[in-house]
Amino acid sequence: MKAFLQELAEEVYSSHDDLSKVTVVFPNRRASLYFRKYLGELITQPVFSPTLLTFEDFVSKLSPLRVPDKLELTYRLHQSYKEVMGTEAEPFDQFFMWGEMLLRDFDEADRYMIDAKALFADLSNLKALDAGLDYLTDEQKAFLKKFWQGFDSELSVNKKKFLEVWQKLYPLYKNFNEKISIEGLAYEGRQHCLVADDLMSGKIKLRYPISETKQLWFAGFNALTKAEEKIISFAVEQGFATARWDMDQYYVNDESQEAGVFFRSYRQHSILGKTFSSDSPANFRENKRVQLLSAAQPMGQVKALAQLLSNELKNGMIPEDTVVILPDEKLLVPVLHSISSTLDKFNVTMGFPFASSPAYNLIELLVELQLSAKKDYFNYQQVQSVLSHPYVVAGGAASVKAKMKEIVKHNWVSVPKDFLATEIQLHAIIFTEAEGITTYVLSVLKELTSHASLEGVDQEYIFRGIQLLNKLNAVWDQDTHDHQRPIKGFSKLKSFLRLFRQYARGERIPFTGEPLRGLQVMGVLETRNLDFKNVFILSLNEGVFPFSGIQGSYIPYSIRKTYGLPTPEHQGAIYAYLFYRAIQRSENIFLFYNSEPDVLGQGEMSRYLQQLIYESGLEIGKLVLHSPAQPKKITPIVVHKEETVLQALARVNEGTLRSRGLSPSALNTYLECKLQFYFKYLAKIREPEIVEEEIDPRILGNFVHSVMEGFYHHLMNEKKSKLIGVGDFDQIDSRLDKLIDKAFIKVYYLEPGKPVIYEGQRVVVREVVKKFAEKIIDYDRQYAPFEIEALEQNGWVYHIKISHAPGFVVLGGTIDRVDRKGDRVRIIDYKTGRDELDFKNIESLFSRGDKRNKAAFQTILYALFYRNNNPNVDLKIVPGLINRKNLFDEDFQFGLRMNKGYLYDATPLFPEFESRLQQLLEEIFNPEEAFDQTNKEETCKICAFKEICYR
Repeated sequence: MKAFLQELAEEVYSSHDDLSKVTVVFPNRRASLYFRKYLGELITQPVFSPTLLTFEDFVSKLSPLRVPDKLELTYRLHQSYKEVMGTEAEPFDQFFMWGEMLLRDFDEADRYMIDAKALFADLSNLKALDAGLDYLTDEQKAFLKKFWQGFDSELSVNKKKFLEVWQKLYPLYKNFNEKISIEGLAYEGRQHCLVADDLMSGKIKLRYPISETKQLWFAGFNALTKAEEKIISFAVEQGFATARWDMDQYYVNDESQEAGVFFRSYRQHSILGKTFSSDSPANFRENKRVQLLSAAQPMGQVKALAQLLSNELKNGMIPEDTVVILPDEKLLVPVLHSISSTLDKFNVTMGFPFASSPAYNLIELLVELQLSAKKDYFNYQQVQSVLSHPYVVAGGAASVKAKMKEIVKHNWVSVPKDFLATEIQLHAIIFTEAEGITTYVLSVLKELTSHASLEGVDQEYIFRGIQLLNKLNAVWDQDTHDHQRPIKGFSKLKSFLRLFRQYARGERIPFTGEPLRGLQVMGVLETRNLDFKNVFILSLNEGVFPFSGIQGSYIPYSIRKTYGLPTPEHQGAIYAYLFYRAIQRSENIFLFYNSEPDVLGQGEMSRYLQQLIYESGLEIGKLVLHSPAQPKKITPIVVHKEETVLQALARVNEGTLRSRGLSPSALNTYLECKLQFYFKYLAKIREPEIVEEEIDPRILGNFVHSVMEGFYHHLMNEKKSKLIGVGDFDQIDSRLDKLIDKAFIKVYYLEPGKPVIYEGQRVVVREVVKKFAEKIIDYDRQYAPFEIEALEQNGWVYHIKISHAPGFVVLGGTIDRVDRKGDRVRIIDYKTGRDELDFKNIESLFSRGDKRNKAAFQTILYALFYRNNNPNVDLKIVPGLINRKNLFDEDFQFGLRMNKGYLYDATPLFPEFESRLQQLLEEIFNPEEAFDQTNKEETCKICAFKEICYR
């Protein structure tokens, strides 16, 4: 079956002796490439080629006006907008998004040759409808009345806002076009409109002879704008041009087929109708093998495509006769990865979204890094994000790894610039404070272009980023200087980031390749006029093909309908044509769709597939690709005490300077979950080390412990005595401030000589720690005098005999504070969490029930440590908590409560406690007792190892 462009080439070649005098105009550049290929196959001797143009090229040759790029046009529109709006004008970064939308509306209005003054007229006074719009039909007037009739009564806030904007649109349109035309510029729609008008008025002459063998050909057009229709009609009517239409009888002759709606209209056209052949092509129902494949999720389609393509190529399918059409551009990279192992050569025609590239992500991260800069520091989150970027890693992986390790080790929330900007040139450029943001980002990207580890497509991404930033640079500095209230610093960076994101969102990266060699990968629009023997189309779901996204517009639907501007129905007809045209001359067709709609039930099979199945009469093979989920059976994890496990247990029990044996926290963990104890203390599985910016109770507790230890150490050193009196608590404010500063310097590894800067959460933490310390000191003042026996004591250990090897267990831990007054010794544990004071009895402390008081267990065990390390002291031992939950109560009293009564001496409880403790240790060291999971899944919710257990 011949391709449309092949038939066209044969017709042009056979009807012209001198091809150099012929001009052929196509909808896109790709069509001219294939036309030249087919023409070359017919030519047997050297000849001059015909002129092959896109419609945009053809028009631009006739116009003295130049079309600049979108960014420049939007910037110039903003200049006019500022003149029209005056002091109400927004800065460029805020204007850009709706400026693009406005530019698109102006462009459409001119492409369809609508009188802008009438289009943007304020018809809220309905009398104007009858007065000045006689050129409209009754149906068009009905559409306008339907829209404007809501504006003749009391206006809502939204309607008032709409009218305020609407009334400014024509003055803005007029101002903008006057300004750019003076400078010899125009947007495409305006250029088309002016050329059409000038052709009709005779200002522009087309230099082609009038003859039977036409020298100007318009080929493969559909859904013409009014300007295109007038230009083509004029050339045809003058007798030196003709048109060829790429269509099929199947959808043109059937009134119910939306794909043929435009061709049916052109066949009735007084001029264009003469260019239609009486014998239209009828290729659609001939010699076709159609396969319909459904797969779960887009990636299922990609994998199915790769497998099917591999099989077909083995069976003789020729890559050059094959196209893969991707309505969803997000599948481009997955498709390329999937088919690259099957094919040596393939060509990508569709552009890749720059916003999906690593270069875009890096530019975002660099601006966010600068936003986080404060004096000599960058915020750790932005630093880690930049260092983790693949391009930065490629620029020096060893340096990145070392710096990331140091940041975590020192818990740097604010990372010094001097530390970051060392070792390699790339880091020196990145981690410096930017004077000009575009210059800074460009310098980073240019440095990356010199790195040999980045090549191929990554260099394409970086090069495109440099291009975009150079364009932005031209308007950015100018706009920030021109603005009535110049923006600086943080606000300026935020504005730039917003503008960059909006601008880059619409940019595409064109891939370079061999356009006529290998398999073709194309977007939907790129397939116009091209025919392939083998066609694979993915993502045939509603919302993707046809695309359901509606571009923003200031022109409401009713007004669009009135003036014949494109509407969703118009867009639907274009997509229908593109679908049927892509397969009308093909022989092997493979159509894929996602069999799983989204949660709202949207994304079902495309209407075009439904039409194909029920209306085409073609025999369609159907294949459902099903990958049944096979969840792995979750089995309980049990770790038996084999030799290696017993050895790890013995190492924990050594009781050396390096390891103080089993701690109360370890025993608490074992009682909560035996398996968690194994993971944490024996297998030594560590949670990933991260920078702690969020202040959780553990970090807050460290601050409080550090401040209180420093406070009492200072007192004892100052007095050369452990006795604390009431007078020692005077003038504590300045002392606490210094101690808190010292604690922050220690925790966050700040530079000791510099003052600590408190901002964000640090301000809150500082106040919480200070209030907590002040309250403890206030309580201690009332309790004074007393004698400090130990602070942060970790030298005490407790040996207890067991029957299993090694015959004893070493217990140890750190006691926050031990003080003495009269015949009472207090064992004090500071708690900043929600720990309780109450417990039922000793048995409850060893049970694995829901109400076990871990803090009470820990504090009584500390009391036992004290008694065993001071056996000759005959004192009452009072364990207790100074905890956040109770400390601020007016009637706060130190000590634990057993059965709702305060525990004034723990000594009578020690025999039972020791007995149960020994039983617990016997169980831990019993080789027959395995480490298994807890039955309380509530415990698993806060367990660091829950992913291992699938809980």
